[in-house]
Amino acid sequence: MRLKDPAKIILVCCLLANTISLIFITDWAQNILENWQQAIVLGVFIFSIESLILARLLKPYYKELSLGELFSRKKLVIAIIMGFVVWMLAQIWIYYGSQIPAHFPSSSRITKYFLIFLFNSIPAALIEEFIFRFLPLHFAEQKEIPRQQLIGLAVVVAIIFSLSHVSAYIFRDHTDFSMLAPPLISAFFYGMAYFFVYVVTDNIYFTTLIHAFSNNQLYLVNSPYNDLFYFYTLIFVTLIWFMRKEMRRIYR
Repeated sequence: MRLKDPAKIILVCCLLANTISLIFITDWAQNILENWQQAIVLGVFIFSIESLILARLLKPYYKELSLGELFSRKKLVIAIIMGFVVWMLAQIWIYYGSQIPAHFPSSSRITKYFLIFLFNSIPAALIEEFIFRFLPLHFAEQKEIPRQQLIGLAVVVAIIFSLSHVSAYIFRDHTDFSMLAPPLISAFFYGMAYFFVYVVTDNIYFTTLIHAFSNNQLYLVNSPYNDLFYFYTLIFVTLIWFMRKEMRRIYR
């Protein structure tokens, strides 16, 4: 895989994401968003199309991608456990940091949340993590690019990652063009954070879960600082993960 190969895939997927989001220009798509059951079906349809196109783009490179190792069951189990740890720690820190009473959602709210999370949030995040984190890092490892130079790679990929959301912000979220900078900057920094997390953990399931939760949140404490607490918790757990890996490497 040469540089132009992952670059082509990433840019095509960026263009594809913006193109697909153009459907939200229509009243039909906007009306679907008002009904969460229909929105789930629409999301599954969109992610299926994206997956098929991505699979087609990746077909010449299947043998060198090591997909079996990438999607191993062990990594999935670890990701679920660590994802739950991040969520629980965030709830605890938000509660004690804000002193706001916890509020447990109703069973119907939980059911709705998990259906959306499972069928929309996770597929969307997994596709993006594969494109914008796994592919560039796989190329970097294949070419033995020094870890110090990964910062430049992360910046470029994070810029493309943020630009892939332009149509969604404008047509789905009705963001005025003059107010587009803040969400794009936010997407850029989240892209950098996800890249860092993936480099440290080497677990696409984990980055997918934390990415999905960032897009579709469920907190027990309604604090204006939820995102901040969650971000710090994520970085804290990731650093602990990194130190554990380094200790195992040193004393192996």
